[in-house]
Amino acid sequence: MCDIIWCKKDFKGKPCNTVNYLDPYCFWNWEGKINCAECGVVYYIHMIQGHMYKGPEERPGEKPDTSPLYADKPLEGYRFYGAGVKGRTRPFECLPRHIYLGVPDMVKFSIRNRPVRGWRPQPPDASNVACSYGFSWDVKRLSPEVWEEYQQKKKKGQVKDW
Repeated sequence: MCDIIWCKKDFKGKPCNTVNYLDPYCFWNWEGKINCAECGVVYYIHMIQGHMYKGPEERPGEKPDTSPLYADKPLEGYRFYGAGVKGRTRPFECLPRHIYLGVPDMVKFSIRNRPVRGWRPQPPDASNVACSYGFSWDVKRLSPEVWEEYQQKKKKGQVKDW
């Protein structure tokens, strides 16, 4: 479930009619300015616990703090802007959020104190590109600081069997 800003501003002689999607992970407890992906109009919003508390209010002449994750134009054959379109949408960074605080929650270890795969991308391997992706997972190459922390947990006996 995400909130939207449906921009109705006149743009090039007709209404913009762009739906800008605000994903809850990035806008959970957020206050700031966001731009429309099509026409660039800046809106001020204030979200608390994922609900629109204030806004969207138009702020002409101000710079946006961020952009929507993606946007589409449902009245024009579903033309859309995906994540990471320069100047229109921001890239998807896939950072999980803390359930109450809304800040990035970087989980390094599972409930059994084993390293989780999604902590950091593995560096690409020059000899075998496939092992840097989902086919083979080498926990030593995941991240040096996570590997060191895992070894300390093993020494203390905190790592449990599956």
